[in-house]
Amino acid sequence: MERRQFDRETATVAAACRVRGIAYRARLSEVSQQGCCAEMARDVAAPGERILLQLGALLTLPAIVRWVEGDRAGLEFAHPLHGAILSQYARRQDEERRDLH
Repeated sequence: MERRQFDRETATVAAACRVRGIAYRARLSEVSQQGCCAEMARDVAAPGERILLQLGALLTLPAIVRWVEGDRAGLEFAHPLHGAILSQYARRQDEERRDLH
């Protein structure tokens, strides 16, 4: 059984991802204080590459790509996050989606 240091957030979060100065769309899942899984275009980033995740207007997260499998990549945040930050952002996105429908 795999044991992780931090719990994961089950919400999926939309983000912009900047790799080598080029912006891409990404969908973050399995988010913890230490990192996340990012679904983005195939072959966008390689293991060891540094990227920036932009969540809304106020939150930019530098991260390092740890693994890539198809259109999914494992990202490690440069600085661990406080767990409430991503939970709050995910809830806000869910509320915005509900308001649009």
